[in-house]
Amino acid sequence: MSQNFEDTILALSTGSLRAATALIRISGNSASSTANILGFKLPKQRIASVAVLKDGVRKLDEAVVLFFKGPRSYTGEDVVELHVHGGRTVIEAVINVLQRQDGFRVAEPGEFTKRAVLNGKMDLAKAEGINDLIHAETEAQRVQSFAQVDGALSEIAGDWREKAIKIAAHVEAYIDFPEEEIPENILIGMGDELGQLISDIEKGLDDGRRGEILREGLRIAVIGPPNAGKSSLVNWLSKRPISIISEQPGTTRDVLEVSLDLDGYPVIIADTAGLRESTDSIENEGIKRAQEWAKKANSRLILLEPSTEADFLERLKPNPEDDLVVLNKIDLAPTHLKKKEMISISLKDEIGLDKVLEGLKKIASGKMVGQEPAVITRTRHREALRSSLNSMKSAKEAVFLGEEPEIVAEELRAATRSLGRVFGAVDVENLLDIVFGDFCIGK
Repeated sequence: MSQNFEDTILALSTGSLRAATALIRISGNSASSTANILGFKLPKQRIASVAVLKDGVRKLDEAVVLFFKGPRSYTGEDVVELHVHGGRTVIEAVINVLQRQDGFRVAEPGEFTKRAVLNGKMDLAKAEGINDLIHAETEAQRVQSFAQVDGALSEIAGDWREKAIKIAAHVEAYIDFPEEEIPENILIGMGDELGQLISDIEKGLDDGRRGEILREGLRIAVIGPPNAGKSSLVNWLSKRPISIISEQPGTTRDVLEVSLDLDGYPVIIADTAGLRESTDSIENEGIKRAQEWAKKANSRLILLEPSTEADFLERLKPNPEDDLVVLNKIDLAPTHLKKKEMISISLKDEIGLDKVLEGLKKIASGKMVGQEPAVITRTRHREALRSSLNSMKSAKEAVFLGEEPEIVAEELRAATRSLGRVFGAVDVENLLDIVFGDFCIGK
């Protein structure tokens, strides 16, 4: 993503659907010249004003205009906001006038927030939280995203980094000022402090990936033999005909995903091909994909029917903590098959389906709820923290083995760099294109 930050950028910051109003945001050194370009008087800072927008003598729209003088703005630059009427032609007319001016261009995705990070208005973790908040589809995702915007991860990672820097500073002092007669056992004391920091980070990482699962959605594979009712169950859960239903075995050939909101928790549930031996190459490919999706899933909903129940229980070996076992067609099931460890239902007669829903909600909450809110929400965060942890462990081992303090110091420097990458305190330029690649234009 190549960007010239000397340019003044503009974009529609509200949705593209027709609405009563729309927001066009302009940011950069020449943002205030928007007033001259569109023929209105620039209002006082942070005071809304009504203005007629014009292209020469041609009137474009009547808008509410706001001006934010940098650095007291979202991006840290001069920002002008045009609240225009939300019709497509109005928006296009205003943007077309602006983007043909020298030094003005349409913003890249996430460029407003990218400039905010570069100008010190927010750190990288908070910027990611804003993007997650924009894309949040459930209440639990909203709560987690806003916590990150509010600094949940930045505060914890920042505290760990400050402690690591303090330990590193003492080691550097021991190396650089030997004439000060710093006690030799100071490294042993630093080793104890480092051990406590290592324990704190390990505890933070040992969260079952709750934050990532909540952000991305809990992946549940519906698997089982053909004609057990998998497609019917997925259709019932999604309240719409996602999958084709047929009495003929092997109807489902591909993995069909549907997103659900279970009491605020995001779930991606997949209807998969029935597991069986087949001579049909297309069906076999569907079975292969079903098995691959199930391996990567967080949980499985194993749907059985009486004639194949025993064989598939042995074959799939359900995990009580991760999997939900459901026996369909209970009107055909002998009494001894209706076991406590599985939910008995009839999709045909809609019996017991509420228990399936409750079972799924229990699994979802178990995977995404802990005693403390999760603060690690992305793989990037986890990798940086693990890298830091490995460097700290190496430093502690070097202390224990009595190795040269320069080795300890280098490992601690690597640990602080890794911690800084969590919220962009170091190497921010290298991270920006990755972080902002999936942002919305206009944010």
